[in-house]
Amino acid sequence: MRRILLVLLIIGITAAPLALPVGADSPTPTPVAKATGLILADAQHRTQVIAHALQRQRHLEAVATRHYLAAAAASVRVSIIQLRAEWQQVAICEVGGNWAMTGPAYSGIGFLNATWNAYGGTHYARLAGEATRDEQILIGMKVTNGRVPDQNGCSPTGW
Repeated sequence: MRRILLVLLIIGITAAPLALPVGADSPTPTPVAKATGLILADAQHRTQVIAHALQRQRHLEAVATRHYLAAAAASVRVSIIQLRAEWQQVAICEVGGNWAMTGPAYSGIGFLNATWNAYGGTHYARLAGEATRDEQILIGMKVTNGRVPDQNGCSPTGW
C-alpha cells in the first residue's frame, strides 16, 4: 500500500505543472483570453479582406477608366498619349498645370464644381481636383461634347 501511495505521489508531482509566482500569467489562456485572441485575429482577417477588396475595386475602376479614355481618344482620332497631351495644355492654360487644384467654386483643371457634379464627376471624386487626370479628361470630354477645348481662348473663369 505504501508503494502504491508513493508511486501515485511521484506521478502526481511529475505530472503537475510548476507553480508560477503570484501575479504571473497562467501558462494556458483563459476562455476570455482565447475569445479575445480569436476576435482580434478575426478583425485582422476582416481588415485584410476589406483592404484586398478595395484594392481590387480600385484596379477594376482604373481599367474601366483607361477603356473609356481609349474610346474617347478614338472618337477624336488621336492616341491616348496625344489626348492626354492636349488636355495637359488645357490644364496649363486654366490652372497653371495644377490638376489637383481644389477650391470653393472651381476645381481640377478649371471645372466649376457644379459642372463637375452635373456631368457625373462625383462618380470619381467629390471635386475634380481629387480625381485622376484621366478621370478629369473623361468628364471634360463630356462637357465639351467630345472635343478638346482650344487652348488659345481658354477662360480663367472655368467652363
